[in-house]
Amino acid sequence: MSFYEDKIFPYALDVALAGVKQTRIDVISEAQGRVLEIGIGNGANLPFYSNKASEVVGIEPCSAMVDMAADRLKKLSDKGELALAMDQYNLQVGSGEALPYEDNSFDTAVACLVFCTIPRAELAAQEMYRVLKPGGKVLFFEHVQSTGAVKKTLQNWINPIWKPLACGCHLNRDTKAVFETVGFKIDSIEEMNHPKMFPIFSSVILGEAVKP
Repeated sequence: MSFYEDKIFPYALDVALAGVKQTRIDVISEAQGRVLEIGIGNGANLPFYSNKASEVVGIEPCSAMVDMAADRLKKLSDKGELALAMDQYNLQVGSGEALPYEDNSFDTAVACLVFCTIPRAELAAQEMYRVLKPGGKVLFFEHVQSTGAVKKTLQNWINPIWKPLACGCHLNRDTKAVFETVGFKIDSIEEMNHPKMFPIFSSVILGEAVKP
């Protein structure tokens, strides 16, 4: 990874995530059982897991980010701000496109503003489907391509410039379609323009998808 990706982008990410903190809490606090968070990044979501989770496994391709997440985890533990014991968290370097976990081994998966960045999003969704147990859920909060014609055109135009600035983030992903293509059933979904996000990427979906 570059100096920008390792040293600058993680802090810019924290600033961006701060405005949507309550939405993240609402989504992540519902995770139950053995939980997998795809793209755990610098661990910004770690304090939002509740004791409904029995284990939280986080995977992230950037080793510098995983180191930051581990540091954050220890600080949260020292302050008593974690719902679970330290040994119930497992942070790993790895790709969402090739998950190193057995089939049908998780109860919940969390996708929080990550499918915009994964290079092969459909492959990552297939992997997530594989490792979830039948009846397992994906809890998602993702920014996606707008349904409005003008905004959609603007996103497509800006996307080539935006991607290198945001470490591969796409402004124009249709993540709902990605989930449905690999077999997930959308159980609940809210599609909205998030008032706390910059307008060009404020088109979001949040809800639950189920592995039948």
